[in-house]
Amino acid sequence: MSEILSLAKAYEKYFKIGAAVSPMQVKKHHDLLLQQFNSLTAENEMKYEPTEPEEGKFCFDLADPIVAMAREMSVKIRAHAPVWHNQTPAWMYLDGDRPAAPELIYERIDAHSKALCEHFNQDVYAWDVVNEATRDDVPDPEKNPGESPVYRNSEYYKLCGTGFIEAAFRSMSKYAAPDAQLFYNDYSETVPDKRDRIVSLIRNLQEKGCRVDGIGMQQHHMAVPDYDEIKRSIEIYANMGLRIHVTELDISMMATFNQGNYRLKPGDPGFEEYIKEALKTTPEKLAKINKIYVKLFEIYRSYADVIDCVTTWGIADDYTWLDFFGMKPGSPIIKQHPLLFDINGEPKPCVAQLIDAVKN
Repeated sequence: MSEILSLAKAYEKYFKIGAAVSPMQVKKHHDLLLQQFNSLTAENEMKYEPTEPEEGKFCFDLADPIVAMAREMSVKIRAHAPVWHNQTPAWMYLDGDRPAAPELIYERIDAHSKALCEHFNQDVYAWDVVNEATRDDVPDPEKNPGESPVYRNSEYYKLCGTGFIEAAFRSMSKYAAPDAQLFYNDYSETVPDKRDRIVSLIRNLQEKGCRVDGIGMQQHHMAVPDYDEIKRSIEIYANMGLRIHVTELDISMMATFNQGNYRLKPGDPGFEEYIKEALKTTPEKLAKINKIYVKLFEIYRSYADVIDCVTTWGIADDYTWLDFFGMKPGSPIIKQHPLLFDINGEPKPCVAQLIDAVKN
């Protein structure tokens, strides 16, 4: 692959080009990463459960190969995501056989943040401190009495209210390298009512004096993008004094025909029908994915004064979480073709278009 087709090099004056990776994919796409990217995110290997499976017993064996790859690339990583309602070990919420008190959970978050920073600090330029803490919908007061209209009713929230979010940001601010930025990361971040919840969460942190440097706009596109709302969202977040990273960009086959707003999830009305339609790969759908990438990057470039990084959630189409999203065990894999490079690691037509768009 010629140097002229390097996205990272072409976009140096705009923003970093990143990829979420696993140790296996680092090995398989070693040369592609060197040629095309200048930022890395560990897909799962820096989350709570892999790094502290037992209290006080830390393990970085899975994350270290990703850090080694970043060093070979002479770049730093986006560290994702210490506090999240998923991939958190059960012991986090327990004190013996009783629910843990908020103060104990805060102590554990603090110890975890300290250990992560002691191990990774020199290699990290941004932390996704808290991930996906807002809810998708308005709770039914009869079915869900007492639930917050803003915050996800996770085990963290049930035990601590919003305190766990504040504790996470205060701890990471204390231990992170001075030049590392602290981010809140979420999906459906351009849907107006979900965006309002995200804004409320971040403003609450700001009012409490917590350091929040940026917002991670995941940009998982499982519906036809609303480009106006993407622009509006970037402006809203930027006006809050936040830097912006696009953190988990991919374009599902569903984005070529789903006219909805929210990211459809297993169990949602219409999900199975959309999955069946997504199984039908056609040249027309693949062309639409290319067009969406071109339009998105046009928007991202226009806000390069506030956007510092654009990261795809994966490297190439040979492996992507979307191939398994919502599928029951034993179901056929759905090739969603959501990334910028195909199953062979070759650039899709849109890559040349993205590079042509920034040529002097």
